[in-house]
Amino acid sequence: MRWLNSLKISVINNDINNIGKLINEMPNITELAEAKEALALIKEAITIVDMEKQNTLNTLNKIKQTKAFLESS
Repeated sequence: MRWLNSLKISVINNDINNIGKLINEMPNITELAEAKEALALIKEAITIVDMEKQNTLNTLNKIKQTKAFLESS
């Protein structure tokens, strides 16, 4: 299935934008093996998105700290 291959590539490349797009366009999966593979990939995608969210939050906090430091100087 082309969609499943695209999702695999996006997960491997940590391509969050494409992962979101693919999940929004998820087709009906009728075969059990494909459904299990899709589920595993979606779980991995969630992990990737959560890690990126945490990285973004950490960066935002560093920026806020730097801004506070610069404003106090």
